[in-house]
Amino acid sequence: MTIRDTISENLETDRQGKQGTNRPTGILRRTVLKAGTVTAATLGMVGSTAAQENETDGGTENAGSETGQVDEPEGFSAEVVAPHATFPGDVGTAFGITSEDGMEESVFIQDSSTIVIAELTWEPGGSTGWHSHPGPVVVNLVEGELTITIDEGCSSETYSAGDAFVDTGKHIEVARNPSESEQTVGYALFFRVPDGESPTEWVEPRDC
Repeated sequence: MTIRDTISENLETDRQGKQGTNRPTGILRRTVLKAGTVTAATLGMVGSTAAQENETDGGTENAGSETGQVDEPEGFSAEVVAPHATFPGDVGTAFGITSEDGMEESVFIQDSSTIVIAELTWEPGGSTGWHSHPGPVVVNLVEGELTITIDEGCSSETYSAGDAFVDTGKHIEVARNPSESEQTVGYALFFRVPDGESPTEWVEPRDC
Protein backbone atom coordinates (compact mmCIF):
# COMPACT_ATOMS: atom_id res chain seq x y z
CA MET A 1 0.00 0.00 0.00
CA THR A 2 1.38 3.40 -0.96
CA ILE A 3 1.41 6.45 1.30
CA ARG A 4 -1.33 8.01 -0.81
CA ASP A 5 -3.46 4.88 -0.33
CA THR A 6 -2.83 4.98 3.43
CA ILE A 7 -3.89 8.61 3.72
CA SER A 8 -6.95 8.00 1.55
CA GLU A 9 -7.93 5.07 3.77
CA ASN A 10 -7.54 7.26 6.86
CA LEU A 11 -9.69 9.96 5.31
CA GLU A 12 -12.39 7.42 4.51
CA THR A 13 -12.17 6.04 8.06
CA ASP A 14 -12.64 9.55 9.38
CA ARG A 15 -15.70 10.14 7.21
CA GLN A 16 -17.18 6.95 8.65
CA GLY A 17 -16.21 8.11 12.14
CA LYS A 18 -18.26 11.26 11.76
CA GLN A 19 -21.24 8.95 11.34
CA GLY A 20 -20.48 7.42 14.71
CA THR A 21 -18.25 4.43 13.93
CA ASN A 22 -14.54 3.74 13.92
CA ARG A 23 -13.42 7.33 14.43
CA PRO A 24 -9.63 7.58 14.78
CA THR A 25 -8.41 8.81 18.13
CA GLY A 26 -5.18 10.42 16.88
CA ILE A 27 -2.08 10.72 19.04
CA LEU A 28 -2.15 10.78 22.81
CA ARG A 29 -2.08 14.35 24.14
CA ARG A 30 -0.21 15.30 27.28
CA THR A 31 0.38 18.56 29.09
CA VAL A 32 3.88 19.51 30.21
CA LEU A 33 4.41 23.26 29.88
CA LYS A 34 2.35 26.35 29.34
CA ALA A 35 2.96 28.30 26.15
CA GLY A 36 5.64 30.96 26.23
CA THR A 37 9.41 31.14 26.11
CA VAL A 38 10.93 27.73 26.83
CA THR A 39 14.52 27.62 28.09
CA ALA A 40 16.73 25.03 29.72
CA ALA A 41 16.10 26.65 33.08
CA THR A 42 12.31 26.40 32.90
CA LEU A 43 12.41 22.91 31.45
CA GLY A 44 13.94 21.58 34.63
CA MET A 45 10.72 22.50 36.47
CA VAL A 46 8.63 19.94 34.57
CA GLY A 47 10.67 16.86 35.35
CA SER A 48 8.55 15.61 38.25
CA THR A 49 5.26 16.11 36.40
CA ALA A 50 6.33 14.19 33.31
CA ALA A 51 7.93 11.50 35.45
CA GLN A 52 4.67 10.96 37.31
CA GLU A 53 2.85 10.59 33.99
CA ASN A 54 5.42 8.02 32.90
CA GLU A 55 4.89 6.02 36.09
CA THR A 56 1.11 6.18 35.64
CA ASP A 57 1.47 4.79 32.13
CA GLY A 58 3.65 1.95 33.39
CA GLY A 59 6.83 3.25 31.74
CA THR A 60 7.92 3.17 28.11
CA GLU A 61 9.98 0.89 25.93
CA ASN A 62 13.71 1.44 25.34
CA ALA A 63 13.99 3.61 28.46
CA GLY A 64 17.55 4.43 29.40
CA SER A 65 16.79 3.88 33.10
CA GLU A 66 13.99 2.93 35.45
CA THR A 67 14.32 6.02 37.63
CA GLY A 68 11.34 7.80 36.06
CA GLN A 69 13.52 10.89 35.56
CA VAL A 70 12.83 12.68 32.30
CA ASP A 71 15.63 13.87 30.07
CA GLU A 72 16.61 17.55 30.06
CA PRO A 73 17.72 19.82 27.23
CA GLU A 74 21.24 21.16 27.17
CA GLY A 75 22.24 24.17 25.09
CA PHE A 76 18.76 24.38 23.60
CA SER A 77 16.04 27.03 23.76
CA ALA A 78 12.63 27.49 22.13
CA GLU A 79 10.85 30.82 21.92
CA VAL A 80 7.21 31.04 20.88
CA VAL A 81 7.07 33.68 18.13
CA ALA A 82 3.40 33.15 17.23
CA PRO A 83 1.14 31.92 20.07
CA HIS A 84 -1.67 29.40 19.86
CA ALA A 85 -3.99 30.03 16.94
CA THR A 86 -7.23 28.09 16.60
CA PHE A 87 -8.63 26.89 13.30
CA PRO A 88 -12.15 28.33 12.86
CA GLY A 89 -13.44 25.06 11.41
CA ASP A 90 -12.61 21.36 11.49
CA VAL A 91 -9.11 20.90 10.05
CA GLY A 92 -7.39 17.57 9.56
CA THR A 93 -3.67 17.14 8.96
CA ALA A 94 -2.19 14.42 6.76
CA PHE A 95 1.45 13.85 5.85
CA GLY A 96 3.03 11.15 3.73
CA ILE A 97 6.81 10.89 3.94
CA THR A 98 9.31 8.85 1.94
CA SER A 99 12.87 9.21 3.24
CA GLU A 100 15.97 9.11 1.06
CA ASP A 101 16.60 5.50 2.09
CA GLY A 102 13.11 4.52 0.93
CA MET A 103 11.39 4.28 4.32
CA GLU A 104 7.74 5.35 4.20
CA GLU A 105 5.60 6.81 6.95
CA SER A 106 2.24 8.52 7.12
CA VAL A 107 0.21 10.28 9.77
CA PHE A 108 -3.35 11.56 9.83
CA ILE A 109 -4.82 13.72 12.59
CA GLN A 110 -8.56 14.33 12.26
CA ASP A 111 -8.53 17.28 14.67
CA SER A 112 -5.41 19.41 14.40
CA SER A 113 -6.73 21.62 17.21
CA THR A 114 -4.52 24.70 17.46
CA ILE A 115 -1.08 25.54 16.11
CA VAL A 116 2.03 27.18 17.56
CA ILE A 117 5.11 28.63 15.81
CA ALA A 118 8.43 28.69 17.65
CA GLU A 119 12.03 29.66 16.96
CA LEU A 120 14.39 26.88 18.02
CA THR A 121 18.07 27.43 18.82
CA TRP A 122 20.79 24.88 19.54
CA GLU A 123 24.16 26.05 20.80
CA PRO A 124 27.21 24.08 19.57
CA GLY A 125 26.75 20.52 20.81
CA GLY A 126 23.29 21.39 22.14
CA SER A 127 20.51 18.84 22.55
CA THR A 128 16.76 18.95 23.04
CA GLY A 129 16.81 15.90 25.25
CA TRP A 130 14.53 12.94 24.52
CA HIS A 131 10.98 14.10 23.88
CA SER A 132 7.72 13.62 21.97
CA HIS A 133 5.04 15.86 20.42
CA PRO A 134 1.22 15.69 20.49
CA GLY A 135 1.01 16.04 16.71
CA PRO A 136 3.00 16.63 13.51
CA VAL A 137 5.71 19.30 13.36
CA VAL A 138 7.06 21.04 10.25
CA VAL A 139 10.57 22.44 10.68
CA ASN A 140 12.42 24.95 8.48
CA LEU A 141 16.13 24.83 9.30
CA VAL A 142 17.72 28.21 8.57
CA GLU A 143 21.15 27.90 10.15
CA GLY A 144 23.59 25.10 10.93
CA GLU A 145 22.96 21.35 11.03
CA LEU A 146 20.64 19.13 13.07
CA THR A 147 20.72 15.40 13.71
CA ILE A 148 17.44 13.70 14.66
CA THR A 149 17.61 10.30 16.37
CA ILE A 150 14.48 8.26 17.06
CA ASP A 151 14.28 5.50 19.65
CA GLU A 152 12.91 2.91 17.23
CA GLY A 153 16.06 1.26 15.95
CA CYS A 154 18.10 4.28 17.05
CA SER A 155 18.09 5.53 13.45
CA SER A 156 19.39 9.04 12.73
CA GLU A 157 19.13 11.60 9.96
CA THR A 158 21.00 14.89 9.60
CA TYR A 159 19.56 18.07 8.06
CA SER A 160 21.32 21.28 6.99
CA ALA A 161 20.35 24.93 6.65
CA GLY A 162 17.87 25.26 3.78
CA ASP A 163 16.29 21.87 4.53
CA ALA A 164 12.72 21.42 5.72
CA PHE A 165 11.44 18.25 7.32
CA VAL A 166 8.32 16.81 8.89
CA ASP A 167 8.23 15.18 12.30
CA THR A 168 5.11 13.01 12.34
CA GLY A 169 4.78 13.19 16.12
CA LYS A 170 4.66 9.39 16.27
CA HIS A 171 8.13 8.86 17.73
CA ILE A 172 10.23 9.55 20.78
CA GLU A 173 13.32 11.39 19.61
CA VAL A 174 16.24 13.67 20.37
CA ALA A 175 17.54 16.54 18.21
CA ARG A 176 21.22 17.44 18.49
CA ASN A 177 23.51 20.03 16.97
CA PRO A 178 26.51 17.99 15.75
CA SER A 179 28.76 21.06 15.37
CA GLU A 180 31.28 22.02 18.03
CA SER A 181 31.51 25.62 16.84
CA GLU A 182 28.33 26.68 15.00
CA GLN A 183 24.82 27.15 16.37
CA THR A 184 21.70 25.72 14.73
CA VAL A 185 18.49 27.70 14.25
CA GLY A 186 15.13 26.61 12.90
CA TYR A 187 11.46 27.54 12.89
CA ALA A 188 8.85 24.97 13.85
CA LEU A 189 5.12 24.82 13.14
CA PHE A 190 3.47 22.53 15.70
CA PHE A 191 0.05 21.04 14.91
CA ARG A 192 -2.55 19.73 17.36
CA VAL A 193 -1.38 21.72 20.37
CA PRO A 194 -4.33 22.54 22.65
CA ASP A 195 -4.49 26.13 23.90
CA GLY A 196 -2.43 26.58 27.05
CA GLU A 197 -0.46 23.37 26.59
CA SER A 198 3.09 22.71 25.48
CA PRO A 199 4.03 21.34 22.05
CA THR A 200 6.71 19.16 23.66
CA GLU A 201 6.87 16.54 26.39
CA TRP A 202 10.23 15.37 27.75
CA VAL A 203 10.58 11.69 28.54
CA GLU A 204 13.11 9.28 30.03
CA PRO A 205 16.40 9.14 28.10
CA ARG A 206 16.88 6.30 25.62
CA ASP A 207 19.88 4.03 25.08
CA CYS A 208 20.86 5.30 21.62
